[in-house]
Amino acid sequence: MVYNAPMTKTTELGQDTVENILKRLRRIEGQVRGLQKMVAEGRPCDEVLTQMTATKKAMEAAATLILHEFLNVCATEVSEGKVDPKKPEEIANMLKKFI
Repeated sequence: MVYNAPMTKTTELGQDTVENILKRLRRIEGQVRGLQKMVAEGRPCDEVLTQMTATKKAMEAAATLILHEFLNVCATEVSEGKVDPKKPEEIANMLKKFI
């Protein structure tokens, strides 16, 4: 039987973290728009691929921030004795998605 543990929401990561993540995602959105424009304009492939690499790294950095803050929330819950018995499953699922 598979139990769907209640998932930690981004709102639990703290307002500063959420704002930082949104700022990063807006920057990534701009990078993707720039990529679309580059392709439409017929820019050289190496330039497009360089920008794609930068966009990918920005996405990875945003994902790392979310994972880091998620693990901080989990650690705080453990230290306060408020751990849901399904939290290890949630952590494992998050790590599988990240790796």
